[in-house]
Amino acid sequence: MKKNITISDVALEAGVSKTTVSRYLNGQFGKMSQETKEKIEAVIKELNYRPNKQAQSLKSKRSYLIGVVVSDISNMYSSLLLKGIGEVLGKAGYQMIIMDAANSIEQEKELLNKLIDQSVEGIILQASSRDANHYSFLKEANIPILLVDREVEPLIFPLVTTDNEDATKKIVQVILDKKYDEIVVISEPLKDIITREVRYNSVKEKVLENKKEVKLIEVDKKLDLEQVLFELVNSTKKIAIFASNGRMLMDILTILVTKKIEIPSDIGIVGFDDWNLSALVGPGITSVEQKTKLIGEESGKKILSYLDDEPIVIETFIVPADIQLRNSL
Repeated sequence: MKKNITISDVALEAGVSKTTVSRYLNGQFGKMSQETKEKIEAVIKELNYRPNKQAQSLKSKRSYLIGVVVSDISNMYSSLLLKGIGEVLGKAGYQMIIMDAANSIEQEKELLNKLIDQSVEGIILQASSRDANHYSFLKEANIPILLVDREVEPLIFPLVTTDNEDATKKIVQVILDKKYDEIVVISEPLKDIITREVRYNSVKEKVLENKKEVKLIEVDKKLDLEQVLFELVNSTKKIAIFASNGRMLMDILTILVTKKIEIPSDIGIVGFDDWNLSALVGPGITSVEQKTKLIGEESGKKILSYLDDEPIVIETFIVPADIQLRNSL
């Protein structure tokens, strides 16, 4: 039977004490020399030593676990976000516990309580509700909480997100420069998520400043989106659609392509593209490309900084988005 490598084996091979190896594994370098650190690192690699995380946790009274709750794990945005967070946490020796709220506020609360029960050291949350009252109970857990992507009202935890207002206004200016008569914002219901409201209000402000027309269409299960798009295409006005998120953009493009509606001769379209797929559709879609993986990386770094005793200040950290100009207008 293959012998399990222990911390004693590493210490013996490196010519140091078990305490020194333990301090190295827990990142407590103190006055440890660079030569000693390199020696221990080399021996760990040579022996393929894998520390017993459970034993480490019991000894240090730390879990090295970070809970991450996303609103909808089937959304590509969540995948890229988790990849960014996971890469940062993994390098720091932490593991993620990933939970899917499935856009349910009730399920989200249950998952958050489970994470606290599992002694996670911090939580990164893509909130399913804009109402901060749903999350006030988290303060009693006395661990760092970081919001990502979506804001709550009022803001009671730090937030890492994209520059929704600036990016939206920049892409609306591109539409206005193309002399469209009307911009139609197509979004899931605004009341549920602040991000949707911020994007719509940014479109509205910019369009009205330029004395053009703006219209909002909120998509729910009762709405016949295909019929709505046919009516827009048949309008006598020169219309451009603003799709408020990646999923909405892809739903609209699917209908336009399937029904052989020409872009941009029949209708113009832009939108937020969470997945970097809009370059591949039709003539290429002008879009706001969020740096979702980078948002995840920044979120990972921020939660680690709080665990490293950086003061927690309730503020918003912005990750700028890019405007990709293509041929959909």
